[in-house]
Amino acid sequence: MHNHTKETRMQRMSRHALLSTALACAAFAAQAQSTPEASSAPAPSAAPSSEAAPQAPAPNPAAEKALAQRFQALLAAFEGKAALPDAKTFTDDFNKQVNGDQMKQVFNDVHQSVGSCKVAAQMTSPTPYITSYLLQCDKAYVPMDIGIEEKAPYRVHSLLIRPGYWKK
Repeated sequence: MHNHTKETRMQRMSRHALLSTALACAAFAAQAQSTPEASSAPAPSAAPSSEAAPQAPAPNPAAEKALAQRFQALLAAFEGKAALPDAKTFTDDFNKQVNGDQMKQVFNDVHQSVGSCKVAAQMTSPTPYITSYLLQCDKAYVPMDIGIEEKAPYRVHSLLIRPGYWKK
């Protein structure tokens, strides 16, 4: 019986990995479209040492608030406490890569594998549009990354649920 449980968990995690890859592909596609081509960027020049290093984007309280709200809505859906946010919450590119049924399946598979989760830690990036969370779940720690658009309505353009770190 133990072997069957382990096999079932591996099948779920394999499906989770495939769908997480789809979520990641949506993230990379969105990022690639919003990032200028390297060939169009000016060549870097030697700067005098007195020049300041590139600065992080200015704080954007509205974006930070939207990012937190988007994450909380997704976490509630992941935990089964709320419905999955509708397609308008996500960018068109994201919706082309991952549909609601696929996302529900990922959430269901991961939740069944790791149990209930809560936020253990948050790591913010220099930009107010991307953040990473570490979920402390019953059976594992699960990293989750989320990114939103830089302008209102701050739709989700990337969501990555990384494989969990199993507790002993």
